[in-house]
Formats: sequence, C-alpha cells, structure tokens
Amino acid sequence: MIENVVIITPCFNENTTVISFLKSVENVIKNLSQNFEVVVVDDCSSDHTLSLLKEFKFTASNAKLTILELKFNVGHQAAIYQGLLYSSELDSDKFIIMDSDGEDDPKAIEDLVKFQDFDIVNVARGRRKESLSFQTSYYIYRFIFKIITGKILNFGNFCMIKKKVLKTSCYTGFIHFAAHLSKQKVSSTSIVYNRLKRIDGKSKMNMTSLVHHAFKSFVEYAEELLMVFLRVFMLIIVSFFGFIGIVLYKKFFTEEAILGWASTMTVSLFTTALICIGFFVIGILLLNMISQKNQSKREIFNKLSEKND
Repeated sequence: MIENVVIITPCFNENTTVISFLKSVENVIKNLSQNFEVVVVDDCSSDHTLSLLKEFKFTASNAKLTILELKFNVGHQAAIYQGLLYSSELDSDKFIIMDSDGEDDPKAIEDLVKFQDFDIVNVARGRRKESLSFQTSYYIYRFIFKIITGKILNFGNFCMIKKKVLKTSCYTGFIHFAAHLSKQKVSSTSIVYNRLKRIDGKSKMNMTSLVHHAFKSFVEYAEELLMVFLRVFMLIIVSFFGFIGIVLYKKFFTEEAILGWASTMTVSLFTTALICIGFFVIGILLLNMISQKNQSKREIFNKLSEKND
C-alpha cells in the first residue's frame, strides 16, 4: 500500500513566492514513492496570493493541492492550527509542517518521510542567513528559554509529526507550535538543515516580531514560569522573616544599633514577595482562561479546491 503524507503550510500575502515554493516542493516529492497532499492555509491574504493558488496545479501524479481559505486573518501559528484541524480527518499518519516562504528546505522532505519509529521529527536549524544583530538576539532568546524551561529550542515549525501528536495539538491548542512540540512526552528526534534565504528576499521576521514570538514560546511553558515565581516568592519570604528575626533580636536582646536601612530592606522584601505571589495568582487565572479557550477551538476555513493530475 502506498503511504500518504500530508504537507501543511500557512501563507499570508506571499504572491508568487508561494508558487515558487510549491514548485520546489514538487521537484522533491515527484521522485518519492509516497502520495502527497499539500494543504496550503491562506491566512486571509489581501494581495493576489489566493488567486495565484487557485490557478496553480501540480503536474506530478503523486501530488495533490488543497487550499484552505481562512475567513479572517488569525496569524501564522493559528493558521498552522487550522491546517492541523483539517488534516486530522485525512487518511495519513505522517504530517509535515513547513513555512511557504522558502526558508524551510524542501529537500528535507525526502529524509523526513523515511522515519517510522518517531512521533516527532524536528528539522533543527543550521546556519541562518540573517543580520548579526538578529542572530545575536535569537541566541540570547534561546539561552533564556533553556534557563527557564531546561529545553533547547533549536527548531521552528518545520517538522514531521504522527497523527497522535496532531490529535493532541488539535485538542490542547497552542500559540507557539515549536515550544508546544518540545513539551510533548513522545518519542522524538531531529535532523539538521540550514535555513535558506527567503524566495523574495524580504524577511517578515524583525526584532519586534522576534520578541513577540519569544513571549509566545514562554506562554507554552506557563506552568514552569509560575513555578519560577513561586520559588522566588518562597526565597524572599524566608529572607524576609530571617531579616525580621535579626532586627528583633538586635532590638530586644543586644545593645547593638539597628541598621539604618533595615526598614527599607524589610519593606522592599515584603513588596517583592507580594508582587511574586500576585504574578503567581494572575498566572493561575490566565492558565485557566487559556484552558477554557482551547476547548472552544473551531474550524474557520473554507475548503476551496482539491486538485491533481
């Protein structure tokens, strides 16, 4: 029996870039033995992307194109989620997620489909063709992420997942797909491919979007962040009562003068403790809200076409 593989790729205002991407994917998959359904999730593009997609047609006999038009713009990560929702009902156990701007090397598909015994196969990033300042900021972000979570996030959206992982992602939801995958308690491995230059040469990822992207990855580890605040709170409380004990001991049991900055230090410790416990309580409430929101996820796409030769 011929194996079916689904490729999910979100796009927004890519114009001819997405067409070039689809052609490069076809050049790889036409030589493979599997059947491929490429699911392009158009995130309510405002340019000619959608009309170009409607005109495009694979020539390879083992490739089929499906276009999902989102009813409104939801952003890159939510577009991936909509692609997963649609694909969850397809007859396949291998799902490849990749970006449509050309930075994810389609040649990796040939290696990804060979894996059988892993639930997640990430494509770790090799060299990046970005500015020095962007690369420096990105490595700082990865370092902070490792300190807080204990995980090394050296991959992005480009990966292959099995259906049980896809089902889990559809049920729980996510706002940062890579961080979400790094939390899954399943068998995983990775391969390394260098990031290519965008087909049109204009990267949509700048310093501001990198910061936003980083914040979203930390939200996926909200419980771990809350535990950091809780540990800091406990440390401050212990320090607070220890400091109070020293002050009271000196006042009632010794002739030593109480340090002039003692009251300031005591108030500062108490205030910091209140801030930490406040973050902890607010975090718990937000986690509950996120959990309830995830349970209400719905499909918001129209399936426009399904084409093959």
